[in-house]
Amino acid sequence: MTETADRIIAIGEAKGTLAPVDVSQLHRLEHLRELLPAARVDERPKLLLFGRSGFADDLVAAARGRADVELVDLDRMYSGD
Repeated sequence: MTETADRIIAIGEAKGTLAPVDVSQLHRLEHLRELLPAARVDERPKLLLFGRSGFADDLVAAARGRADVELVDLDRMYSGD
């Protein structure tokens, strides 16, 4: 195992609900990121949110312009865009 293999570079959550993922899920991941052990984190881990039913406007607005947040809906998951 290389030294980088035990590093945390991203954390995420996938939702298969009929409701769009909202900003509360982003806040939850931000909180969890703060709890990660410093010894396992070199750079700030990216936050990944996967939503079967898309994303609420509040989440889209909160994620806009943030390099540390990725929103992945079904279209993006299957097309890669």
